[in-house]
Amino acid sequence: MSEYTFGKLTIDPVKNPGVIDTGTWDVEAIKRWAKQITPEFCAQIRDSASSGDPEAAPSCGGMVSFASSTAVHDGAVYSLLAFPDGQKAFIQLYAQRNEQLAGPICSCEQPEGKQAVLFPADAGNIHQFVRRIHKRKGPKALGPIPRLGIGVRHTTTLWPGIWNAMYKGDFSGNPIQNSVRELHLLDTLTEGIPSRTNHLFSVGPVKEGHTGSTFEGLWTEGVLHDLQHPRTLRYGADADHLQVKRGSEGIDRTKQFIQASRYYSFYTLDVSDILEYHALNTFGSGASAEYLERCIPNERERSEVLWYHRQKKSLGKQYVSMDEAMIGRMVGKYWHALQAIEDLCLYIDSLKDGEPYDLELSVDENPSFVRTFDTITTPQELLFLLDEIDRRMLPVTHVAPNFGVEKCTDYRGDDGKGMFEKRLEVLHRISSEKHVMLDCHSGDDLSRDTRQIFRRATRGNIHFKISPSLQTLYGKVLSEVEPELFAFWWKDTLEYVKSCAAEGYATARYALSLLERSGDTHSGADHFFFKEFCFATLGKRDEQGNYIYRDRFYDLSGDFYEEMERRTEGFILEAAEDLFHLQ
Repeated sequence: MSEYTFGKLTIDPVKNPGVIDTGTWDVEAIKRWAKQITPEFCAQIRDSASSGDPEAAPSCGGMVSFASSTAVHDGAVYSLLAFPDGQKAFIQLYAQRNEQLAGPICSCEQPEGKQAVLFPADAGNIHQFVRRIHKRKGPKALGPIPRLGIGVRHTTTLWPGIWNAMYKGDFSGNPIQNSVRELHLLDTLTEGIPSRTNHLFSVGPVKEGHTGSTFEGLWTEGVLHDLQHPRTLRYGADADHLQVKRGSEGIDRTKQFIQASRYYSFYTLDVSDILEYHALNTFGSGASAEYLERCIPNERERSEVLWYHRQKKSLGKQYVSMDEAMIGRMVGKYWHALQAIEDLCLYIDSLKDGEPYDLELSVDENPSFVRTFDTITTPQELLFLLDEIDRRMLPVTHVAPNFGVEKCTDYRGDDGKGMFEKRLEVLHRISSEKHVMLDCHSGDDLSRDTRQIFRRATRGNIHFKISPSLQTLYGKVLSEVEPELFAFWWKDTLEYVKSCAAEGYATARYALSLLERSGDTHSGADHFFFKEFCFATLGKRDEQGNYIYRDRFYDLSGDFYEEMERRTEGFILEAAEDLFHLQ
């Protein structure tokens, strides 16, 4: 195993993908390989750009160029090279000058005074490459079009099946997606900072970064994977659940995550923690007026807000008008959250340099002290939110209401699935009229029947996020093909659940009770306790901040990877069929 040190972090980047923000980590090795580049190899790379064969892969001395990554820009030819040690770098051929990529590693003389120049495949160069040179590749802002949000806790192991499914099903997705709970900031690892504790909806406190990936590394590895895939796909990269938390850090912490994900194309801003949930339960006119005055102290602005929201509005096929008391309650619940969104939009704009992005407002989760079914988003609330988004001219393309969808279970609201579908239809009509797309989170815990309710209610116009189910699928395949590693993972998960239960976490206690009642001593990957807590093993770190087990989950047999690709493709296509009714 070849290990490299990045600050206080020591890893093998090949066996720990999605961590560092570059595919080039040993430039001296790249220079040695570059000496073998021949004029014939360069000519093959040039010809592959116009060959029409996206699977062409010219090679030379163990180096491989991907035709799918090859592009011509300003008369120069560019391509991504893969090296035998697992590194990647960009090659530039026949250029008169370079104004696109930075930090040249070395150059090789070619006939007629031409040069082949190699550049590091770091995040900055990758971003420039897909934005300026090979514009058909890379994540893009797609706007409010139907797609799957496909979280990838196992990165390179899952992407092949995901890319295949998206191509065969001809649908869009966000295959580069994880949340703030699942990812580290790269600085956390290179500076050896201990993992923070966060709250996982319906589970409890968890250590941040439990996948072991980083915001920077996930984007870098994902786009490099796309550049090697022979097809051109419609996809985005979602910095998911960028939470705005209560307390002293608040919005400043969120900006750190946005800075780390500045090359992403989709931002999910989660303000669930800072909503004032009790405001909607206040019915006195005096209390409503107090919310208005406290949240909007400027009398002129307050009058404008009241006038704007008093206008008769469409609510599906009905029309409603809000009185001052209702507006006051809505302002009380959402005003500070909307101000945070406004501030964060300005910050994203400052980083994107005019590059388009998709933006989601998420209010779907709730803090531990609030019950899910006490905070289901009503049509009136969604209407107020979208009207206020319009009034503020915020670039929101997606919204994730609280549908009553929970982790770990299918829909179980007292209203039943029939009324659930009718409520979805109204929410969909409202959002469609505002040119905003509904998003469902935790969709992988829903049955196929419930997924199909979303399709019918929205006519397939839905953004639907899945993630943990793919880790469960990974566990199932591992138990069949690599049973020894799965047995270790199962045991480590059980120890983690026991420790959580001892600290009083209700979900962990419930999981243990199910296991004890079943009498299982070595249950499968789809048992509740494993499905909900197996995430903890991958990202475990030692006292120096280095990973303990992560490389074991990326160093598996060819049989495992082949079966994983097949099963991932099948699962993703099934979910897309349920939601979009593929032809």
